[in-house]
Amino acid sequence: MNSELKNMRKPFRLRSFWMVFYLTLVIAAVSVVFVAAEQAETHILPVGQVKLTVPYSKYVVGEKISYTIKNSYNSSIYIINSCPSEPLAVYRFENNKWVRQHDQTTQAECAGQQRQINVGPGGSITGDFSPWHNLFKTPGKYRVVVAVEHYKSLPYQDFEVVAVGTAALTDQPTADAVITGSSSNQAVATGASTTTDKKTTTPASKPTTTKPVTTNDDDESNKDSDD
Repeated sequence: MNSELKNMRKPFRLRSFWMVFYLTLVIAAVSVVFVAAEQAETHILPVGQVKLTVPYSKYVVGEKISYTIKNSYNSSIYIINSCPSEPLAVYRFENNKWVRQHDQTTQAECAGQQRQINVGPGGSITGDFSPWHNLFKTPGKYRVVVAVEHYKSLPYQDFEVVAVGTAALTDQPTADAVITGSSSNQAVATGASTTTDKKTTTPASKPTTTKPVTTNDDDESNKDSDD
C-alpha cells in the first residue's frame, strides 16, 4: 500500500523505468538481427563475361601456342584441370564440321597441379599446349574452347596451323592487337618506307662533237671537178 502511494506521488520515476526497459529490448533485438545478418551467407548475382584469347591467328606446325583466360565477372570462376588430357577442348575443321582432338601428356607434367583452377574477379590465367605435342601436328583450321563451371557460354578462339614454309609471316599479331612504339617502328610494322630522302647530284654530261659525214654523191662530185 505504501509503495503504491509512493508511485502515485512520483509517476515520472515509473514512466522512466518502463521507457528504459523497452528501449533495452529494442536494442537487444536489433543487435540479434545484425549478428544473424553477418553470419548468414549472401549470394551475389554474377555479372560479367569470360574471355579466351590467343596471341596470333596463324601458326606453323611445331610452334608454341599459348592462351589466356580472362575473368571479367564480379565473382570467382572455376575451371576443371583435366591433366594429363589437354587443358582446353580442341577441335579441327574436317569435312565441313568440327572434330574433337585429343592428346595425352606425361604424369610428371601434372605434378603439383590442382584439379580445380580458381580465377578471381578481374583475374586471368595463361597456359600453352607445349606438353601436348600431337594436338596441332596436322595443318588446318583449329578451335580451342574453355568450359567454365556454372557458365552457360563457351568462349572460343579460331586460328590456323600451316606447314613449315607455307606462311610468309607467322609472327603477325591478330587484328585486335595493338602495335606501340616509335614512328619508325610503326612504319616498319605497317610496311611503310622509313628511308630518308637524300639529294644526289649527277655529273653533267660532256658535249659530244660530230664529224661531218661525206656521202658518196659528194665523192663523185669531187672526182668530176678534178677531171
